[in-house]
Amino acid sequence: MKRIFLLTIIAAMQLGCFAQENPKLESLYAYLKANGLVKYYTLSNKNQEGLRKRYEFNFGLNNEGPEPTIDYMKKPLDAKADSVIRAEWRKTREAFHIVRRTLSELAEDAAESYSYEYHQNGHDTIITTIALKPYENEPIPKKFEYRENDSYGTGKLPEMVHFRYTDSDRGLKNRMGPIGFGELRVNTIVDTTYYATKDFDVDALHKAIQPLFEDKTIKRHEIHCQHDSTVDVFDDSHKFDGYLRAERSVRRRGDNHLTVYKFTSEEKAKTMLHQVMECVRQYIADHPKEAYTIYSDEYFQPLNLARMFRGESCRNMYEIDEPRKSMTIDAIMDENGFYILINVWDDDEYLPFDWKRLKEKVNDKGVLYGDWWD
Repeated sequence: MKRIFLLTIIAAMQLGCFAQENPKLESLYAYLKANGLVKYYTLSNKNQEGLRKRYEFNFGLNNEGPEPTIDYMKKPLDAKADSVIRAEWRKTREAFHIVRRTLSELAEDAAESYSYEYHQNGHDTIITTIALKPYENEPIPKKFEYRENDSYGTGKLPEMVHFRYTDSDRGLKNRMGPIGFGELRVNTIVDTTYYATKDFDVDALHKAIQPLFEDKTIKRHEIHCQHDSTVDVFDDSHKFDGYLRAERSVRRRGDNHLTVYKFTSEEKAKTMLHQVMECVRQYIADHPKEAYTIYSDEYFQPLNLARMFRGESCRNMYEIDEPRKSMTIDAIMDENGFYILINVWDDDEYLPFDWKRLKEKVNDKGVLYGDWWD
């Protein structure tokens, strides 16, 4: 019965709704998703408090007035391009108003909320933080201040919403530049009974996925990245070395074994990614107590990694003084094709920018495959 219920939750990922979530938040996510303003949310059970759902809406507002003319590369846009851009600007502006209206409605029934607005001489700041409800039989945590951005929080709660908007001078210098930037963060527990009590069995899922790639026509290559505690890939000398992703562990060493699968057919790439994620969803339904984070939707991110899944330890990383085995599944696309990256690693995770040609990197010394990959 537990497994069937978790499969129902996973199926609901495609619909964006859960029985325990606030209906106003459900409606807001559905609106943003339908308009292409958010791509996904994440589900995570690793904090031992329940199954958490998170999503963010980051946006910029533009000057939508008829003047001045919208230019690109110092030349006016043609009428069709101008119309398309203005329609996108209007859509984002409408979403901005819907978000603010929803927050106002949520605040009326919130356990605690904080709101601040400043508007003067074209300068705008809007900050809203809402705790929709506390934990059962526990008080709301004492309000505290995020000094780095002048906003307020309410501690970690079952349902939290934070919104911030600030003006920008980019739109004054360039018509294509935003006149303000905003972010909405929604973080809710959708089921209190599903939380991790075991480390994720990386080897078991990895073994389950392998049969999907038996097709020998799929282009692939292996990457091994390793460093010991004598090399800190996170120090200042490596800031611009070109790491696409880097995450430090308490042990300050790393051993990454990554397989890159390349597809030139978009249809085949999407089919394979869906099959892989169906395998993942089935596995976590069968093993709901193992720690994971998963995206609700599958897609290939242009020029940047889209992390579809992560399986990891359920323990606090700062309390682990032994190898911490994890696994990620990422998707990325560029002008040369579509890529699925599966990484299995201990401790530090890092992926250099030259991952398409890299064969091995040990303590900063790399070996390349060559130019055949593309």
